Amino acid sequence: MDDLLNPNEQNLIIEDALRSYPMATMPKGVSELVLARIRTEPAPRFQFTRNDYVLAVVLSLVLGAMLFAFQSLPPHALIQIRIQGILLWQSFLVNYRWLVPLTSIMFGASLAVFAFFQLLRPQRFEQ
Repeated sequence: MDDLLNPNEQNLIIEDALRSYPMATMPKGVSELVLARIRTEPAPRFQFTRNDYVLAVVLSLVLGAMLFAFQSLPPHALIQIRIQGILLWQSFLVNYRWLVPLTSIMFGASLAVFAFFQLLRPQRFEQ
């Protein structure tokens, strides 16, 4: 396209070419072949497997056992757990020394994963 034309003029030229360009006729057997292929291939159907049911039952039992165990604790134990949770949260807020090693480990791991995927990518040679 000529760069001297503005976008509206370019669009008008393209639309005119699309209207005036002769249409080619379709081969006779194409539509029948396409429709026959569509009709013969069944649509994929989502099905639950036995492993899905087993996993759901196991996770439900574990969650129920955790709830039962938490509710059957004496009040003194619940208070101690709450105190320890508060102390842990305060130590995270006050002592941020864990932040530097954690971020450096995460940064190094992300670089390693990026390098690994770059090595797996197929090489493209331009000629």
